[in-house]
Amino acid sequence: MGGSSNWWGAPMQHQVGFYEYGISPFHLRAFKGFFNPGAFNFAKRMGRNLMFIGPAGLFYYSLYTWATKKFEYYNRKEYLNSHKHHH
Repeated sequence: MGGSSNWWGAPMQHQVGFYEYGISPFHLRAFKGFFNPGAFNFAKRMGRNLMFIGPAGLFYYSLYTWATKKFEYYNRKEYLNSHKHHH
């Protein structure tokens, strides 16, 4: 280093309030090694558990859609003016 302030890159002029940043080569390769055998083994194991997770997920999704439709119906004039709603 020897007292030089530009040991890691090209020399830059000093300006007040201006900062320049670079991207690390490790950040440029964010998905390096993602498509390796480990990712496929993970997908295969999750596929085996789909028969246990799938029905529960389908049930809760249908419950969510039913409750959303019911909530929207209860907040409309159609319901408030119907005979089902008691003031």
